Amino acid sequence: MMTLLAQTLQTIMSHRLRSSLAIIAIMWGIISVLVLVALGEGFYQTNKTSLSSLIDNNQKVFMGQTSLPWQGYSARRVLHATQKQYQSLATLPQVKQLAIVFRAKKPNVTDMKGIKLRAVVNGVDTHYLPLQGIKLLSGSRPITISDQRNHSRVAIIGWRLAKQAKLTIGEQLKINAIPFTIIGVVPKNEKNYSFPARSLIIPSVTYADIWQGPPSQAIVAPQEKVSLAALRKAIQTHFAHVLQFDPQDTQAINAPDFSHFANTYLALFRGIQLFLAASGAMTLAVGALGVANIMFLSVTERTREIGVRLAIGATPTHILTQFLVEGAVLVILGTAIGFSISWLIVKALVMSHLPQWLGTPALTSTAIFLTLSITAILALLAAFFPARRAANLTPVIALSARA
Repeated sequence: MMTLLAQTLQTIMSHRLRSSLAIIAIMWGIISVLVLVALGEGFYQTNKTSLSSLIDNNQKVFMGQTSLPWQGYSARRVLHATQKQYQSLATLPQVKQLAIVFRAKKPNVTDMKGIKLRAVVNGVDTHYLPLQGIKLLSGSRPITISDQRNHSRVAIIGWRLAKQAKLTIGEQLKINAIPFTIIGVVPKNEKNYSFPARSLIIPSVTYADIWQGPPSQAIVAPQEKVSLAALRKAIQTHFAHVLQFDPQDTQAINAPDFSHFANTYLALFRGIQLFLAASGAMTLAVGALGVANIMFLSVTERTREIGVRLAIGATPTHILTQFLVEGAVLVILGTAIGFSISWLIVKALVMSHLPQWLGTPALTSTAIFLTLSITAILALLAAFFPARRAANLTPVIALSARA
């Protein structure tokens, strides 16, 4: 075996240009596969985390419009639920907790100098932040029961609004010319996906001091072992009784199943990752084809050499093994160099601060295993057919070939 390896290395060194081209072809294919898969994995993982707020165990509830007549009420009736009617959801055995949200229409938000700020204003209760899983910047505090009781003029703002107005915790801004003190900032974080970056929230009782109108939505958390489907059905039946509409009218209450959309998007993201992997695999296949062409060329150039070896007693199996080992060494060298360069490229991409939506590239054990498996199969195919051609030569024909 050592003799065979020595002969193989001697042959590779004797044909440096040809061997280098084969190694470069495999190396480039490995780099393409691993870097593209690493980028795809980072993209998938960061978007999966961002969508986690859509596939949590909470249910958002909005009022809709009836599509069916019911007991004297006409169809196409726009429904509105009061805060008290929303709060009545807490009496359902399927409901563990709920938060009621108000949204201001055309709020006038400015900094203390009167410069207008583009922002969405919501009035919320103390359950809103925990139910949404929103984390605050260090030094912040949530809206408390005391804030609700005292009609406190306090606000929590998103990171983009804070950056736009250059606001920090303890400073003030104005909502409809009324000063509000900032008690918290929601940082830029994929876990805070449900909190728009230009939003600000204030206590719901303080909101009611400025604006009138029904809540815009409720966020409902189910009891343990209660599915969201069962919760949606209970909410539909409850509001059908409270607001007088057909319990079978699916347009009356908008309780979207965000998990369905999230799973669809996750499948799309996984498809993008597979497409990137397939693109890299095609590059690797082209590299393997290059190895096969070079090996065929090697057989053609060394026909007389093969004839001499067969004439002095070498068996076809020995010739086949020699060319297979030669092809395997070329592929192993290309793979090793390709893996090393891929690792360096991925590390460089991680440190280059890519856009947040692209995520952090990552080489997974699955990606490495699949790449090695694909490479092994392609290498076997690339080396086998030229090796079989060499092994099938007859000594007389091989010796009569031109040098």
